[in-house]
Amino acid sequence: MPSGTHLLSSPYDASERGVPTLGHSGTEAAARLRILVELSRQLAEAKPDIEVILDAVARHVVETLGDGCAIYLAADDSRLEAVTIRHRLPERQAVMEQINHERPLHEGEGFVGKALASGKAIYLQDADPMYVRSVVLPEHVPYLDNVGVRSLLVVPLAGKSRVHGALWLAKDPGSLPYTQADRELIEAIADCAALAMDSARLHNELNTDRGRLGEAALRTARLQEVTAALSGAATPEEVADIVAHLALGSMEAAAGSLVLPNEARTHLEIVSHVGTHSVLVKRFQSLPVLADNPVAKAFREGRELFFEDLERYSAAYPHLREIAVAAGYEGAAALPLKVRNEVLGVLWVRFSTPRTFDAEERKLMSNMVAQSAQALERSRLYTRAQQAVAQRDEFLSVAAHELRTPLSAMKLQIQSLQRKLARPALSEEERPHLAAKADAVARQVQRLESLVTDLLDLSRITAGKLALRMEEVDLVELVREVRDRMADEVDRAGTSLTVHATGPLLGMWDRARLDQVLSNLLSNALKYGNGKPIVVNARAEGSQVVLAVHDQGIGIPLEDQTRIFERFERAVPGRNYSGFGVGLWICKQIVDALGGTIRVQSQPGQGSTFEVILKGLERKAP
Repeated sequence: MPSGTHLLSSPYDASERGVPTLGHSGTEAAARLRILVELSRQLAEAKPDIEVILDAVARHVVETLGDGCAIYLAADDSRLEAVTIRHRLPERQAVMEQINHERPLHEGEGFVGKALASGKAIYLQDADPMYVRSVVLPEHVPYLDNVGVRSLLVVPLAGKSRVHGALWLAKDPGSLPYTQADRELIEAIADCAALAMDSARLHNELNTDRGRLGEAALRTARLQEVTAALSGAATPEEVADIVAHLALGSMEAAAGSLVLPNEARTHLEIVSHVGTHSVLVKRFQSLPVLADNPVAKAFREGRELFFEDLERYSAAYPHLREIAVAAGYEGAAALPLKVRNEVLGVLWVRFSTPRTFDAEERKLMSNMVAQSAQALERSRLYTRAQQAVAQRDEFLSVAAHELRTPLSAMKLQIQSLQRKLARPALSEEERPHLAAKADAVARQVQRLESLVTDLLDLSRITAGKLALRMEEVDLVELVREVRDRMADEVDRAGTSLTVHATGPLLGMWDRARLDQVLSNLLSNALKYGNGKPIVVNARAEGSQVVLAVHDQGIGIPLEDQTRIFERFERAVPGRNYSGFGVGLWICKQIVDALGGTIRVQSQPGQGSTFEVILKGLERKAP
């Protein structure tokens, strides 16, 4: 039962039966006026605690008018909650409390429900027992049997904008009934109480609004602090550090981690964390994207997941409950970092206490994550730009070296030829020597032509201007042409080139571009093959053809087998082998344009096999 302050002493002298009698001073009307004035004053001075106000009203009504009083408030779920119950006899008050506890009233039930529904007072000066029994709930009949009702008065607590509840008063059998004057006094008291409730609710709402404004200002300050820090972060590592320490702290999280996908987007890896035990970090360092885990689910679906407490988390992920209990957290949230519908990663946030995650808190967390995602995207673009600049500088250095080498050789050969030709006559012994020098010059010119072709193709492909001239091509015939053309290079490499192909293998392809692809693959095999035999195989597989170039050279590590098909990439140091590092990239772009695929199978020290698979085989050898 709520406790309250005794509002005022009664101006009546209560008899043994609780029936008020007129005091010795003034008239009854004057006494009632003093009651109302004093009650109004003290209600106005009372603290804005609604239950305290109502309990003080009920106690005062019982003391002045007897015998029992209950005040009900309308709850949001249609219940009529008895916030205070009073009776001048404690044992009867206990009966009232027990009945209302076991069976609360709802809107429309009993006399209180009727008064609330109509908005009008119910006044039964001499209550008919049969009528009273027909209106009250069956569960409340024991009160009638044990106590009874002599007179009844139910008055709505009608405020300015809503009916807060109702004031219920009853006289026991043997007491004097309520008079019309009593009714008027109770209605006036109800009006005072309703006005006090209006003031109390307004006061509470103002305090709530002030609190919300304060919280909003604090959240805004936190967001601004995180935004300022993120704006100065240039690398993904710097962004991850700020998110883990500053953003999580602004959310008042106990622990958390930022996870980002690997390059293949098959696993999520922890890149930064705070407050997380090393055992948990090790266990979830690399999490499969398809795992039954809230972080993985948030990444897959691109939506926020909130868990208010441990029970909700355990209901969704029972197999993770033990880990959550050991980690000592209750509330949790998995927040995807998204930019233009692409999920960049997930921020996993944990709290040591349950959280309601109201609209304002969710908004703050969403804004934090959005700022983090934008900063992460900016840092990725910055890193890519740095890498592009580094690649450009490296390319220019390599290009200068690659072009200078054949030019220097050509210059020396030409100078030697000029000296020879300046002699009056050439002997027969000198002619083969001059022819060899001319051949050397021709090879250097061919090398320069190849380098320039790569540069032009690099420019065309980058600009999206790779043109194809489709015609009927016999792949076996093409392979043999390239073999014959490169015979001198094979001899100079001190190796052998064997072709296994039975023709024809006819299809609609670009002859010149396929020649370029095969020539590039053979050049690489000669360059990295350690002088060991090279085998070319052309075969049909259903409606496809497979062109394979196999060498027994240095091989390619598994981790480099995807990278070598990218622009300006190679699996060996550029200072040891010539070239721009764009040959395989150009091959892949050509094969992709032809609707095919190119792949490599290799192990370090055991050579490499490059396969080109082309669709569109029209006819093959019988």
